[in-house]
Amino acid sequence: MPEVDFFKKLEAQLEKQQPFVAYRKPILNGSSGEVQAFLQQDDRLHYTENFTESGFVFAPFDTSGKAILFPENASEKLIFEQVISEEVPAPVTSQKGEIPEEKIWQHIELVKKAISVLKAGEMEKVVLSRKEEVELKEQNPMKLFKELLNAYPTAFVYCWFHPAVGCWLGATPETLLKIEGNRFKTMALAGTQKYTGTMDVEWGEKEKQEQQFVTDSILQDLEKAGVSASGVESSEPYTAKAGNLVHIRSDINGVLHSKDTPRGVSTVITALHPTPAVCGLPKEKAKAFILSEENYNREFYTGFLGEINLQKNVQRTRSRRNVENLAYRAVKKETDLYVNLRCMKIEDGKAVLFVGGGITKDSVPEDEWQETVNKAETMKRVLLK
Repeated sequence: MPEVDFFKKLEAQLEKQQPFVAYRKPILNGSSGEVQAFLQQDDRLHYTENFTESGFVFAPFDTSGKAILFPENASEKLIFEQVISEEVPAPVTSQKGEIPEEKIWQHIELVKKAISVLKAGEMEKVVLSRKEEVELKEQNPMKLFKELLNAYPTAFVYCWFHPAVGCWLGATPETLLKIEGNRFKTMALAGTQKYTGTMDVEWGEKEKQEQQFVTDSILQDLEKAGVSASGVESSEPYTAKAGNLVHIRSDINGVLHSKDTPRGVSTVITALHPTPAVCGLPKEKAKAFILSEENYNREFYTGFLGEINLQKNVQRTRSRRNVENLAYRAVKKETDLYVNLRCMKIEDGKAVLFVGGGITKDSVPEDEWQETVNKAETMKRVLLK
C-alpha cells in the first residue's frame, strides 16, 4: 500500500482512540524494509495466556505483569515498503542544565548502594535505570515515528498505542528471540560506547566481563528450560553498532525439539526474559533489588515486544526436480521479539525516556551516570530537533 495511505489509516485509528502498533524490523544488508501495522478492531485489552496465540505482543519488565496481545484474527494488517538510501544523521543537541542536580545524585547514590551489595558477593551484576522527562516540540506520535524510521534503519522501530495504556515509541537494537519453524536465535548484548566513526573499538575489562556474564547466563537459562546444550551454539563476541552507540554482541542459535512445540515459544521466552542485559545476575536477586530500590515503575521499558506465532508461507525453490510441485507452499510459524530498549512513553505533552546500564563491583558511579546520558541522546536527537 502507498505510504500516504498507510499513515492516513494510522492517523484515523489514533483519532478514534483504537489500539494499533506500527513497526519496522531492522534493515540489514539492503536499502528497503517493510513497515507493518496491526490495527485492532475493538478497544479491548487482550492478554496472552501462554504465548501460543498469534499476533503482536507487548510485555512488561516485571514478569508478574500480563503481556498485552493485539490478536491477529481481531486486527487489520497494513504494510508498505520503506526505502532508505543511507543512515540519516540526526542533529546534535545540548543537554546542559536539563537534568536537575538532585536527579543526578540520586542515580549516583543508587549505583553506590548497588556496588556495595555486589562487593559483598550477593550479586554479580545488576542493571539500574532511570526515567527522564523531555518537553515535546512535536506532539504528533506519527511524525515522531517517521523520524525514528529514518534515523535508525538498523533498529527495530515501533509506535504502539492502546487507549487504556498509552503511547510508546522506540528504536531498539536488541533481539530477544527469533523462531522460524523449530530453529531459534537470540543474542547477548552488553557494554556501551559512543560511536566515533569506527568499529575498531577497544573494550575494557569491565565491559568484557559484563558481556561474558550475559552470554553464560543465557546459555545456562536455556539449558535449565530443557533446551539441549548440544543443540545450542554461541558466536565469539564482536562489536555491533546501534544508532550513535556500539555494544559487544554474541549471537546464540539453537533448535527446539518437536516435543517442545507448540509451547516451545513460551518455554524459551520464560528462560530468556528478563535477560541479564536488562536485569542482572543472579536474575532473581537482581530483579528483587531493582523492584525495591529503583523507586519507579519501569512499565514496558526492558520488557519485550513483537510478532508472535505468525504464519509465513515459504515457496519451494523452482527447479526441474520439483517443477510438478510449484503450487506447494510450506507453512511455518515465526516469532520475532525485541527487548524494549531506547524507548519512550508519550504523556501530557512530554516524552518519558527510560535509560539504564549494567553495574558490576568495579563500576565507577559517575561513569555509569554518563552512560545513561549517552543512551538518552539516542532518543533526544530525534525529539529535540
